Amino acid sequence: MNKKILLTFDLEEFDLPIEYNVIISKVRQLEVATEGLLNILELLKKHQIVVTFFITAYFAENRPALIKKIVEGGHEIASHLYYHSDYNQEHILTSKQKLEEISGIQISGIRSPRLRPLSFTAIKEAGYLYDSSLNPTFIPGRYNNLKKPRKLFKDRKTGLYILPFSVSPIVRFPLFWLSFKNLPLNLYLFLSYSSLKKDGYLHLYFHPWEFANLQEFEIPAYIKKVSGYKLIDKFDKFLNKIKQKGTFTTISKYLNS
Repeated sequence: MNKKILLTFDLEEFDLPIEYNVIISKVRQLEVATEGLLNILELLKKHQIVVTFFITAYFAENRPALIKKIVEGGHEIASHLYYHSDYNQEHILTSKQKLEEISGIQISGIRSPRLRPLSFTAIKEAGYLYDSSLNPTFIPGRYNNLKKPRKLFKDRKTGLYILPFSVSPIVRFPLFWLSFKNLPLNLYLFLSYSSLKKDGYLHLYFHPWEFANLQEFEIPAYIKKVSGYKLIDKFDKFLNKIKQKGTFTTISKYLNS
């Protein structure tokens, strides 16, 4: 069986500094996200791989040409609601409509900003195929999902596909973006290989803004110390290794295969 690698990016306005009481304008938020996106698109093109981008409708409204570039690259577009800092259940539908209007393609997936829970019923009624907002691990101060399924499943009530992020087998060590930044690459690769072998697929998520230079911002060092070109170089090495273990595909193609 050919193992699949589901690489995903949350393409949002760079509002993270606000969480640390750092003022950043909407214009600058978009600039940082755009810088990182252009860097990651170049890297994906170099490796000839396709991924899934979860995009806020606000970013799409302000960068429609980049949305079309993503589509032309063969990547999947999914919803990340309307605004990254405005958690509104009504945006389940309106973000989908706006992204479809701008991209010209059908939107099948959704991921909640900061992985906050959304109504599966509302997601299904809006016409989505899947939700990708579950990290089946424990992150102090954020969530405790150790009792949730760690692999792909269907919600019994709605029939909606729920695709959790990959975690290591047994101990459920998270393989999310902060782990990649802060772990030695060989250790992160070992954990990724273990999850891929166990589950038959690897589901990871990052943010394009990570691939911009973040040194100017007063945010924690564990977020910004490996960013920009340092992160691009590390990610380039990661892709060279992991693509030998499986085939990259989008989430929708994986679910429909």
